[in-house]
Amino acid sequence: DYVAPWRERETVLLHHGFGRNMEFWRPWVPLLARHYRVVRVDARGCGRSGVPAPGEPYALDQLVADALGVMDHLEIDRVHWGAEASGGHVGLALALAHPSSVSSLTLCNTPFKLPKSANDNFSEQEVTQHGLGVWARRTLPNRIDLDKVTPEWCEWSIAAHDRAPRHIAIAQHAMIAQGDLLPRLKEVGAPVLVMAGRKSSIAPAEQMIEMQRQIPHAKLVLFEGYGQGIAFSAPERCVQEMLARSEEHTSELQSH
Repeated sequence: DYVAPWRERETVLLHHGFGRNMEFWRPWVPLLARHYRVVRVDARGCGRSGVPAPGEPYALDQLVADALGVMDHLEIDRVHWGAEASGGHVGLALALAHPSSVSSLTLCNTPFKLPKSANDNFSEQEVTQHGLGVWARRTLPNRIDLDKVTPEWCEWSIAAHDRAPRHIAIAQHAMIAQGDLLPRLKEVGAPVLVMAGRKSSIAPAEQMIEMQRQIPHAKLVLFEGYGQGIAFSAPERCVQEMLARSEEHTSELQSH
């Protein structure tokens, strides 16, 4: 939090996607912290958060409750939700169930339904036997543009995925694969910024265009020449777009 002390403080809560942890947001923090108080979370079972036992339920409504628990603990009533991939599912579910808790949503490469190709790329047997790191290395070219990140980032990312408990990775993937938020997108009242790489096969452009059509107050920005993983390969531009959308929304409110 480096917001000027005379300005009103609003909070951004950053929620990561599948198999990751809060450290993936590190480049965003200095870019946002002069404008917002920034909160990052490790989702249930990830990073330094507690790990449910094998066989325990792992569901979207639990992740929503976890986020509300963090907000209650920090005495935060409303947040601007920033997310990548499946972290956007949690934000959308929060906005639907508790609309007064969400000021806005920024979604990076979040499909409303996981495409069949991405689902088929996941092997429960592979993760059970070898861990999520093997999956992460095999699928990395589908999940980020390798020419836009360093080899060091790639190895760090693979190692971070490999630390995810195997049963949590399987449960997380099952939760994501079963979800389809399309029928409820029209109910989202908060302003939404939908961002994606135009070449992404996990968050295809046609899904992103449909999200813009369905969500009442949505803006769509497609990054030309990018695929999946724009939150990591283009963090500066993502934050720029997020701040610009916030200014636009403020102007819209003032004009009314």
